[in-house]
Amino acid sequence: MRKELLETYEYFSHNFRTCTSTIVATIEALKMELISINDDEMNSVYESAYILDVLDISLNICIEFLIQKEIKITDYELNLMNLVRRFLDEQKGLVLLNELSVDVDGEDVTIIKNGYIIKYFLQLILFEAIKNAKDHLSIFISPDRIRIVLGDNKDEPPVIFSFLATIFKHYGNNFTFSSKEYLLEFKS
Repeated sequence: MRKELLETYEYFSHNFRTCTSTIVATIEALKMELISINDDEMNSVYESAYILDVLDISLNICIEFLIQKEIKITDYELNLMNLVRRFLDEQKGLVLLNELSVDVDGEDVTIIKNGYIIKYFLQLILFEAIKNAKDHLSIFISPDRIRIVLGDNKDEPPVIFSFLATIFKHYGNNFTFSSKEYLLEFKS
């Protein structure tokens, strides 16, 4: 448990600090009148706030699992295509910053079983995919899986992915990953 706790702390604290510093720096620039409320730079505040919410709930899921080996809320009606498209829309500045072209293809799939866990962890996985892909990101959605292909990558998947895979497995899902591809298979 100690290893997972340290990995969880390092991953989430790093991302909390990054998002918070982005918000603070942008607000400072606004206060100094270097930007206006209508400037594109303000999008980084909205994007960081969105990610902070995802990080907060994902951290709660991880800690709950570490302590109790169970998560209270697991089922949730979730349309995977809508979630992916909404996330990409909410993070369009990050996509542009990383100069990515993104393709989303597949079926309009709604799941309930483990939807709560998938909702938040999938957004973390997408966040990391956007950060790690070089030029192109492909996302394929089918009734039993989501496949994210990074093509060329900037970095290896984060260490927290191993712990996410453990949690997914506990609930009957399978999450595998490499530097080029993230694959989430789930039971319906």
